[in-house]
Amino acid sequence: MIDCYIIVDYNNPVSLKYLELSLESFEPVSDLLKITPVQCTTPKTLPIRYGRNEPPIPSYVARDGKDYLRPRYFGGSFDDTPAYQAIMHSHYLLMQRIAKGEKIAIMEHDAALVNEDSFRRMIDLYWDKVDFFLPGACMEFYGMSQRLSQWVVETLEDFPFWNGRITGPFGIVYGFFKRNLIDLDEMSFLVPTKQYDQDLICYNDQNMLDALKAQGETFPPACKQFMFVNARNTSSMDYELDKLNMEHLGHKVGYEWSRDFVLIDDSNFLLDN
Repeated sequence: MIDCYIIVDYNNPVSLKYLELSLESFEPVSDLLKITPVQCTTPKTLPIRYGRNEPPIPSYVARDGKDYLRPRYFGGSFDDTPAYQAIMHSHYLLMQRIAKGEKIAIMEHDAALVNEDSFRRMIDLYWDKVDFFLPGACMEFYGMSQRLSQWVVETLEDFPFWNGRITGPFGIVYGFFKRNLIDLDEMSFLVPTKQYDQDLICYNDQNMLDALKAQGETFPPACKQFMFVNARNTSSMDYELDKLNMEHLGHKVGYEWSRDFVLIDDSNFLLDN
């Protein structure tokens, strides 16, 4: 049985509705998972380590002051947007537990199980056997090895000055390997291949970047994310559901972002709230 902690905002009815859908979605694999909801960090509850324009100041801050830094917990070039800061802090608190030796999975409130067979297959083959276990299209359900989590936690606590803004757990791990900042010896990965416009999950026991290119054993995505058509998500981020341009990652391709989502008509829900 895998202990899973699903991040939710108990003070937000949209988040609670996502939680309801997610728990229902994962009910078929309740023999594998024990899911416990935990209150997320919000922009209002985010602890502040750095005030506005306090160091460390990342390179992306414009000299004319238009791109000023907000009060934030994570410094360096981690995105200072309140939503990204709060989301990362929620994950960070759970990653600390993995870094200390707990073997848990981390979930987000909108996690949707879309392929039970694929999920069971990947859990059976690779759970607790790879450094980065990401069986879905998004970071809605994932696990890390203790050593990888330790690297992420240590980096978040003193974030370096990487080129551009970095967001989310995947962005950090991707940044490690793109910059050759982690020893790749005996590292293994189960990650989505969408950076290269393929809707697959790939296992590779040597290189995360090769796994992103589907160089290894592949599976259908087991998890995606629920998305309300009207209410969208609980953060301020605007998800585009058409072709996503990936040139900022160095790939002259795009992919259909909409395939990451399970779209839900929430008209009745909106009327009820």
